[in-house]
Amino acid sequence: MMRRWLSPLLAAAVALGPLAARSQPAPVAPPAVADARQFGGVSEARILDAIRGARVLGRQNVGSTSVNLHLRLEGGIDAAWKPRTSTHRDSYRAEIAAYRLNRLLGLNRVPPAISRAIPRATLRLAPTSPVLFERDNTARGAAIYWVPVLRPSRIDGPEEQERWGRWLRQGRTVPPDQARRAEEISTLLVFDFLTGNWDRWSGANVPMDAEGHLIYRDNNGGFEEPFVDGLLQRSRSLLNRTQRFSRAVIGRARAMTEASVLAEMALDPDRASPPLSAGQVRSLLRRRDLLLQYVDGLARRHGEAAVLPW
Repeated sequence: MMRRWLSPLLAAAVALGPLAARSQPAPVAPPAVADARQFGGVSEARILDAIRGARVLGRQNVGSTSVNLHLRLEGGIDAAWKPRTSTHRDSYRAEIAAYRLNRLLGLNRVPPAISRAIPRATLRLAPTSPVLFERDNTARGAAIYWVPVLRPSRIDGPEEQERWGRWLRQGRTVPPDQARRAEEISTLLVFDFLTGNWDRWSGANVPMDAEGHLIYRDNNGGFEEPFVDGLLQRSRSLLNRTQRFSRAVIGRARAMTEASVLAEMALDPDRASPPLSAGQVRSLLRRRDLLLQYVDGLARRHGEAAVLPW
């Protein structure tokens, strides 16, 4: 259910509605998973098939504050699995929604994720486990591609944050050899604002892959609903750290509609528990409107080329 009051910024966005989106032609429904997209050089369709259905050969809990199992799967493609629990309820769905939003934005930074139910006998959990089981004795959860190589990016350290924070401000220069990293950080800030994930920078949540690209993982804190004023303000303060953006990402965010978001989310096979509720979709689009207001305001002051350099 939605909160009965909204901040002035959020109220303005509600009143305006997705004006920018209305001026765009209705987008074509997103492609099915059997497309040519890849993640880390591996077909996303192949990854999704494996983490959804491959036989579990072994599992190990790697979570600290929540249940997060590393599933060793037949076939060589492994998964992390985050289930529905009594402590975190349905937050696992945010992992799937984040992957789907990543697709809508034309990114390949979020590891592929898909719903998967696992039988109690396969999980072999302790009686005190907070995992919740359905009537058929299976537990719902999100299966997330286990990226084979993850290394610390170290961009979340205080000195590093200060350094890249300067790159992303108008009037500052981005070192030519750091342009790719600057764009990936800027896009991460945009992505987290859209998902409402304000907890990214609490430690070790911004690793990089074997090629040095940032991986946007651990997204189960996103899409909280109701998205109250305090969460909005914290998210806005993080977004304000960048004044430079990817033109393609902002363009795709501008083109999103309720229909296109729902169509993408519907590609997950769990029809009974879709990645986002209708309320969460509306909240996502309100944040999108605020993002565009911010970016367009910067463009009026500094020029579009300076604000959208990538």
